[in-house]
Amino acid sequence: MRNTVLAALAGLALTACPSQPTPMPMPAPTTSQVEISEAITANTTWTKDKEYVLKAIVHVDNAVLTIQPGTKILGERGSALVVTRSAQLIAEGTATEPIVFTANYPVGMRGVGNNNWGGVLLNGKAPINVTGGDNKAEGLADEPRNRYGGGMSPDPAHSCGRLKYVRIEFAGQPLAANDELNGLTLNACGTGTVVDYVQIHRGIDDGLEIFGGGVNVKHVVITGSDDDGLDWDQGWTGKAQFVVVQQLPGRGNFGIEADNNRASQDAMPRSSPTVFNVTLIGRAPDSSDPGEGRSRGMSYRVGTAGSLNNLVVTNFNDWALFIDGSNSQARWNDMSLQIRNSIFFKNPMAAWQNVRPANLADGGMPADNFDEEMALAAPSLNNRMVDPQLAAPTAVTAPNFKPLMDSPALMGGATPPSDGFFDTSATFVGAVGANDWTAGWTSFPEN
Repeated sequence: MRNTVLAALAGLALTACPSQPTPMPMPAPTTSQVEISEAITANTTWTKDKEYVLKAIVHVDNAVLTIQPGTKILGERGSALVVTRSAQLIAEGTATEPIVFTANYPVGMRGVGNNNWGGVLLNGKAPINVTGGDNKAEGLADEPRNRYGGGMSPDPAHSCGRLKYVRIEFAGQPLAANDELNGLTLNACGTGTVVDYVQIHRGIDDGLEIFGGGVNVKHVVITGSDDDGLDWDQGWTGKAQFVVVQQLPGRGNFGIEADNNRASQDAMPRSSPTVFNVTLIGRAPDSSDPGEGRSRGMSYRVGTAGSLNNLVVTNFNDWALFIDGSNSQARWNDMSLQIRNSIFFKNPMAAWQNVRPANLADGGMPADNFDEEMALAAPSLNNRMVDPQLAAPTAVTAPNFKPLMDSPALMGGATPPSDGFFDTSATFVGAVGANDWTAGWTSFPEN
């Protein structure tokens, strides 16, 4: 009887409270797109609830463009973002919400064929060593908005803006030989500019090129550039710390290519940056020349100087180091160009497993009478040829540049200057020590 009553009550309950329909899932929110083809001439903010599609070369002129964390900007072929010297770009993402500039093509098609865009250019008013102190930005038409430098009244402290936790993907375009857009170009940007936690990935031409100025850069990852990783010209006198350059199969000429002024090798201010904690990874065993040149570590040319410390240079299949021409060789000899406390490994040939196997005259002396191998091996420079034992430096989609637990790169580096910019605790060799600052905000898509 008790069971019969319970069953009846249950039936009444079901009749009184009929089952509710299963709730339908809410549709995922869609991100609206905003097409940008005209110049930005008033202070503007781009927000992360929208995607911004660059349809042309878009200038920011006499205005500040602010980009919120997590915002995505999509560039079409022929487009670029150009910040004039009367404007600023404030693009400050976070480690969990980086700002992403990428090509406006489906995943799988970005960077394939002509599916790339022009990149980001910041033009400033800091000193450059070009006659008149004013120059046209590479890769762009010669018009006032595309010029940089402070002329006869430069401002060394000029700010082009702030970039932090920013990724720039599948960017760069050639206009003509030696006249190309890069992933990120800093033209005459001064010491007031902030560039920190920036990745440039799979760009056409160079990853990061710096033309003059005193801009300082920190926590920079350059992966898969067609030409050079870090390139400087026209009197760059700034600082850099924690820079990774990784070449990929079929992509990459020099890890670092450095010039003073090609037209006037002793032009002042002379290119002379202070650089600490760099990792340069070549693309060996790929020894092809895909158009920009073979895989090479560093080239210092036409009178550049510079103090470079705590470098790892590995896996290049040609020169690890080339001091190119008598003017830069003179800078080495007067010690205004130096490479110290660094590790060279697996760069084929000779005792330093490189240095320059292909350009030797009779008797084993380099044809230009400058022996990079002997120069690097000077005991006072404290350079080493040992395996840096990095975790996965050549991996394409998930690289890891950290040294292993017993790596010799974890010790033996110089202490960076205590000047408010450098991290003085980074006495390891290479860009990454025990703490991997690249994790979480970087990305390595193939296309």
